[in-house]
Amino acid sequence: SAARSPLGQRHYHPIYEAAERHGLPVALHPGAEGGGSSTAPTAAGYPARYIEWHTCLSQMFMAHLVSMVCEGVFVKYPNLKVVLVEGGVAWLPGLMWRLDKNYKALRATVPWLTRMPSEYIRDHCFLSTQPIEEPDNPQHLIDLFNMIDAENMLLYSSDYPHWDFDSPRHILRGLKPEARRKIFYENAKQLYRLD
Repeated sequence: SAARSPLGQRHYHPIYEAAERHGLPVALHPGAEGGGSSTAPTAAGYPARYIEWHTCLSQMFMAHLVSMVCEGVFVKYPNLKVVLVEGGVAWLPGLMWRLDKNYKALRATVPWLTRMPSEYIRDHCFLSTQPIEEPDNPQHLIDLFNMIDAENMLLYSSDYPHWDFDSPRHILRGLKPEARRKIFYENAKQLYRLD
């Protein structure tokens, strides 16, 4: 997800065109933010601690996703799928709400969008379950999942063997069996055309 400019901008479009032509999803993964020729890893600049960098990784995903929607990537490439890997999940409902609200007032600035921005996100994007935010009250995570239609948007990822990996035996226990099956298997099978 490290880049010098948001990923919706036109100079990235040949990548999306090739991915769509070959039926391949595009995956974004953090790791080089703030290094080399990329921009600072947070909206406020360079953090002093790893925990700051790690916690703020979702800012990059937010900026890229808003850019891709607003620049019309999913209109121009209607079969493109994007996977946001290891950026968390809890930030997505608020982002979709804010983007939809702003679209209602500012739709003239993005006339190529014919639907609410959240609809493009739901139709074209997947997020991985690692790292999953685990609130003290498990019901809060279930509520969040319902807000984003998680059973159709999430792909299981363990991040094994990293020390902070999410064991499949412990995460997503509160979900119904059908939702667990989709997240742990069916969504990836469909996305990657695994027969």
